[in-house]
Amino acid sequence: MNKPHRFLIASMIAAALAGGAWARSSDSVFQIVDIAPSVVMAQNPSGSNLTCIALDDGLVFVDTGLSTEAAANFRQQMEKRFDRPTKYLMLTHAHIDHIFAMGAFADVEVVAAAAERPLFEHQLALEWDEDSIQGYNNIFPTFTEAQKTAKPFLPTIWVETQQVFGSPKNNVVFATTGGHTTGSSYVSFPSESVLVTGDLVQVDKYPYFGDETTDLMVWIDTLKSWYATDPARVCPGHGRVVDRDYLRLEWEYFENLLAALRALKKDGVPMEEAVIHPSLPAGCWVDNCPEPRWFKYCIALCYSRL
Repeated sequence: MNKPHRFLIASMIAAALAGGAWARSSDSVFQIVDIAPSVVMAQNPSGSNLTCIALDDGLVFVDTGLSTEAAANFRQQMEKRFDRPTKYLMLTHAHIDHIFAMGAFADVEVVAAAAERPLFEHQLALEWDEDSIQGYNNIFPTFTEAQKTAKPFLPTIWVETQQVFGSPKNNVVFATTGGHTTGSSYVSFPSESVLVTGDLVQVDKYPYFGDETTDLMVWIDTLKSWYATDPARVCPGHGRVVDRDYLRLEWEYFENLLAALRALKKDGVPMEEAVIHPSLPAGCWVDNCPEPRWFKYCIALCYSRL
């Protein structure tokens, strides 16, 4: 086995056994952030966010986090606040930290991209023996507790490309783009110019682009298309709410990363040197953000595909 392949395999193991900064806090405690008159985000300080959008006849939630109890609590708060029932749960992609608390929404329609169905089915087929629970707990420190009450299930509405929910004057648009995963999707709320992006936007944190189906060119094109629509507020999968300018920061980082890696590949630089090469661009995240152990795996995977 050659050295690049040895490095890639070692990096994959490290990624599987280590969590990033965004996965290392309990999602039982959220910061409730008012985004717009009808939009509230439950921001997990270093985990996946939940978002609630109030339509005329009911609430739409986007993503769930890991903790069923935390998701249920957020739902109850929003139903009380807006004085209307929950109608839909919309899932931006099928990574465990965004879907594991689906049980809090077992009584409503659940929307997801049809392209993401294989990943959903894979996640639901996992067997939670002691070793697998411990493995996930190494990534998500609250996983052991979350697993005790988690009851994820297959979504009930599969969207091929785009579908509108709500009334003509007050609706959300669920659309699938790919990029982060094959079926990565977003939710747009046009009446208040809010975009809920899932992990296609990860703010002030090292972005995770190590999924087997990640396509950075699609990801970049998606960010550019959103920027052109001039959203007032962008609710990311991880981190604080931002305006559209952050979209540019993210896509420019990816473009610069790809350019640097292509140059290194052309020069025949070994993978283990490429992932730490000084020519790699600075990130769009905060300076004091600790680098997660899986990040070099993301770069290695990207390099291997060029």
